[in-house]
Amino acid sequence: MQLPEKGTGQGDTSSSIPREVESRELLGSSGQLIIHHEQRRYVLRRTKSGKLILNA
Repeated sequence: MQLPEKGTGQGDTSSSIPREVESRELLGSSGQLIIHHEQRRYVLRRTKSGKLILNA
C-alpha cells in the first residue's frame, strides 16, 4: 500500500481525504497519547506486541 504524500488532507476541512499520520509520530517515545473527546479522556497506547489499544 502506498501512502499519500505527507500533508494530503491536513488542514483542509473541505477535503474528503482522511488525514494520515504515523503512529510513532502520535505516540512518541512514551508509546501513549491522551485524547480528550466530548469531555472524556482516552488513552491510545502501543501494546508490547505492537498493536494499538484505545481505553477510556
